[in-house]
Amino acid sequence: MKQIFLASSFFELVCLAAGIDSGVYDTTAAPALLGTDGVESSDELTGGSTDGGRAGDSSGAGDGSGNGSGSRERILLLSNNAAVLELTRPFATTPGADRLLARFDRVLDLNASVHPAHPSSWSPAHNDLPMVEAHLREKWGLGDDSIELVLESPQVNPAIALGRVFSRATIRVHADGLMSYGPTRNQIPLANGQRMSTLHYLPLVPGLEPRLLAEFGIVPVPLAPEAFRAVVREVGEATASELDEALDNDLPDSPWAFAAGQYLAALGLITGEEETALHVEMINEAAARGFSRVVFKPHPAAPPAQLEPLFDAAEKAGVELSILDIPILAEVVIDRLRPGLIVGGFSTALATAREIYEVPALTVGADMLLEAITPYQNSNRIPLTIIAEVCDGSAPVSHSSAEELSSLVAAVSYCMAPDVSRDLRGSAEAFLEQVFGGDDAAAAAGRFRRYFKRKRLTSLRLPGGNVDRFAPRQLVRRTGTLAVLAARRQQKRLATRSKSRRQH
Repeated sequence: MKQIFLASSFFELVCLAAGIDSGVYDTTAAPALLGTDGVESSDELTGGSTDGGRAGDSSGAGDGSGNGSGSRERILLLSNNAAVLELTRPFATTPGADRLLARFDRVLDLNASVHPAHPSSWSPAHNDLPMVEAHLREKWGLGDDSIELVLESPQVNPAIALGRVFSRATIRVHADGLMSYGPTRNQIPLANGQRMSTLHYLPLVPGLEPRLLAEFGIVPVPLAPEAFRAVVREVGEATASELDEALDNDLPDSPWAFAAGQYLAALGLITGEEETALHVEMINEAAARGFSRVVFKPHPAAPPAQLEPLFDAAEKAGVELSILDIPILAEVVIDRLRPGLIVGGFSTALATAREIYEVPALTVGADMLLEAITPYQNSNRIPLTIIAEVCDGSAPVSHSSAEELSSLVAAVSYCMAPDVSRDLRGSAEAFLEQVFGGDDAAAAAGRFRRYFKRKRLTSLRLPGGNVDRFAPRQLVRRTGTLAVLAARRQQKRLATRSKSRRQH
């Protein structure tokens, strides 16, 4: 058995390492649609072991050495999905990565294997799939062994392409942050979906179940937070000197705020000017909450940020600003140095800080981002919705009940992807009716309106849309055509019966 783990970011590598350490990949995956709960009932490869050791390792010690893997070989497949590859640093060279890579028997480079194609656009023709599989099996030394794929972002390439190439492989999914709570944003090949087994995710929102790939019956399996913390701590110990040197060794003794940058402009979600303004707002919000020191960390995948406006804002606010421009995971900074506040847009780091480390988290620019993100079904909408509801800078005790947040996320998910979320329509209607038509409709609508577009609600004929204005036109268009066809069928039936009577 060859397990191939696809990863394109350091955060995903940390989650994979935590999953391996906790033993979640020691079982044999089986398609969930077969009623297997995602795993084989009897695991011939590991004897059903979930003790955290390597499969086939008689010692049972999960030392992450990569040795003694027995009949199961773990292969890490690295993919650099950046738009401009030359401007990014391979995350496998990030400080501390060597410790995580040791969990795997081998490390392969997908970019080199599919060059000159880009991993995100690599999509072999259907007739070429057997040839591509034979080529990759030889190039990667897979032989004729059975394959298990552990994929990220299963609804886009290169994950889709790998599933098509290895058409007999079972497929697990490891989720990237908060996107697992949203619907599958693109239609994936049915043959891929039918082989899905388990969805391994980091539980960042209490009481909320992942929605990704629910249409295929995939089984959500939460990752143990303590395993995640242990891996982050391990990386922190390996990068302690770099982190202390970058921050002058003085942060733990003074109150400070941590500002987490993203790469929203690079993704085309907002303009570069809007992103700079968002960063300035982070500094101002931290200052307004009494922090005299702010550390700003640009996202590793982001292009060089405009730092001058940030220093100007810090000077006006009387804040000492430091730039942490080293490739270290935000969670490592949070775990090792414990800021008093983390502030950002809708970075997953806000959720991990709040739920995993109990550090207050504050989102800024949520209203602007909810309006700016297009189209409505953009997969960033669910992470933004969750962060906007939960991360208000308070102590990590949710002001919204889990039930209310779950209802909100379900309604947004249905509006984003009604075709794959038909089972959510009833709950979406009930929630929206309560928001826009209940006794406290004015207050509720003021709070929740920002998460929904009136045009989208109207097109789906949901409460909160312009039903009076648009429904009649739609009804005429839809039901009018059906009425004409029904009348024609009735006339045909009458004519047939009349003719039959005359003949008799």
